[in-house]
Amino acid sequence: MSADAPKRIDLTARGRLFAAGGAVAIVVVLVVAVIAIAGGGGDGGRAKPPASAAARLVPADALVYVHLSTDPGRAQTRDAAKVASSFPSYAKLRDSIVSRLQAPGCDVATKALKTADEAALAIFDTGTSSQANSLVLVDTGKAHPGARQQACGSLASTYVGTFLAIGQPESLNVAARLQKAGGRGSLAQAAGPRKELAALPEDRVADGWLSADGLRRLLAPQGGLLGAAGVLFDQATLKGAAFGLQAKGDRAELTVKSQLDPSLKRGGAEGFKPFKPTLAAAVPADAMAYLGVSNLAPALQRLLAAAGSSSKTIQSLASSLDKPLLKVFPGEAAVVLTEATPAPILTIMAYASDEAAARRTLDGLPAAVRTTLSTAVWDGKVAVSTSPKGIAAVKAGGKHLTDTENWRKAVGNHPDLLSSLLFLDFTRLLKLGEATGLDQSRAYQAARADLQKVRAIGASTIGNDSESTAEISLLLTQ
Repeated sequence: MSADAPKRIDLTARGRLFAAGGAVAIVVVLVVAVIAIAGGGGDGGRAKPPASAAARLVPADALVYVHLSTDPGRAQTRDAAKVASSFPSYAKLRDSIVSRLQAPGCDVATKALKTADEAALAIFDTGTSSQANSLVLVDTGKAHPGARQQACGSLASTYVGTFLAIGQPESLNVAARLQKAGGRGSLAQAAGPRKELAALPEDRVADGWLSADGLRRLLAPQGGLLGAAGVLFDQATLKGAAFGLQAKGDRAELTVKSQLDPSLKRGGAEGFKPFKPTLAAAVPADAMAYLGVSNLAPALQRLLAAAGSSSKTIQSLASSLDKPLLKVFPGEAAVVLTEATPAPILTIMAYASDEAAARRTLDGLPAAVRTTLSTAVWDGKVAVSTSPKGIAAVKAGGKHLTDTENWRKAVGNHPDLLSSLLFLDFTRLLKLGEATGLDQSRAYQAARADLQKVRAIGASTIGNDSESTAEISLLLTQ
């Protein structure tokens, strides 16, 4: 750890909190990948679940828990390492991170990782202040009886059972108490996290748990993609979510299993209803984005929250969709984004079981709304769009989104019945962003080569009142 590492994570400073915790997570993830590549040996590719003893040293109410399989003998660890090494910035970031872990007087983490089967990061409250503590755990494979706490940069380190533990002294004390109690009161024995983590794919290389409090305090307040992800995954009834990551070849897949509590549902709060997605077959092949849902109002609310004030297209259309117009979309709806400059075109399409009624509703809209939107009713469908070109695109024949290779690889194997379905042609989205000034951003320029590795993103969700599952797939260029 670097000598200037934060002693605690301040929960009152949202940006600093996630930055500190996120930095540690990235450190562990990338060093694991370095060691996995160099490790060799192994089980000859035989699938087996990752070691998971670290969760016994983490309190059940942890805000964030990120766990990694560091066993070079697992084929899944080696596969994920190869995927990570294919990103252009990997080598530079790897070297920077390794140098941080080799701070004077505290290189124990890098030594331990060379033979470890697992490593983990946890962020949790200790109850002694308004600040959260962090804890890094690395399995050394052997016990260290009589170990004492000693300085490790600005933090402290010790051994708890077979694990090297690095963090604030209070964090190390918490881990020691849990180890002495045989894991009672730990995340490993908490009913919700234990159930959801056990349901993740066995071939995952990383997993973890994010409490509802952790998501709202750490992820949702962030800007950009992290903040959007926090908003989209958050639900009024959310208790917490387990996640697992797999990576091999040209794909990286993230599974998120959310635990819900129906009693937390507040008056009028609505979620996505199960449906069989069929409108995707009418979306043009060159669409940059598609979102299929069965309940349009909450979908738009989440899109607005995720986009914030940065997307004038979404803001414009959503503000025009008053209650009479929303009645035109009672069932399955397809939200489609097609390319145009200076702004993309947003179109919403649905089935019209009663075309005459749909036309009456559209004709009865206020004049200000009718002049803002283009509308159409045809062949049992109804659509509204920010441009006549959007209407023409969804009415045209020819090749559709479901005919493309990107769709087939990213979301082609989705369940027949689900709660939502998302597809992003990431290559097109990046090109549009560059054409509208994104390439002037230094942050984008720094990440451009890595972002260009992503061809498409697909996601589907399915669930009920007590739990939901999201499957997210990143299709990468080879």
